[in-house]
Amino acid sequence: MLNRTKRLILTAITIEIIGAIFISSFFYTMFFGLNETIEIFRWLFFPILFGTILTYALGWFIGSSFSANYVFKKWQGILMMFALLIVGICGAMLSLSFASNNDINSIDAIFPVIFVFLAFGGLPTLILGLWLGSQLKKKQV
Repeated sequence: MLNRTKRLILTAITIEIIGAIFISSFFYTMFFGLNETIEIFRWLFFPILFGTILTYALGWFIGSSFSANYVFKKWQGILMMFALLIVGICGAMLSLSFASNNDINSIDAIFPVIFVFLAFGGLPTLILGLWLGSQLKKKQV
């Protein structure tokens, strides 16, 4: 059974992943066309799946680690969402590095990808983190 903290964290992860897939699909289709979008998602299916599973697993662990009467602060929701974003990115990049058609040869190649994700995904993650923090804080009131 899911406690409220775990349910809120997993809901925030779901909203972020669905939003990221829709937004990236929309813009990639606008710039490169539908066939290219389908092809890039075929190529990135396993890394996206691996990053998603890793993010949900960490979200489950984080949600389980807090006691029922823990008093949350709003900044903790923001920190959780950014930590989950970075873990998901690193997990997806790790799985991509194991693929046969990769361009990832060293750990240095991960940093530009993280910066791109933070540049384009930072604002939605911040907004979702604020929502999560306020919901977790409201849980105790």
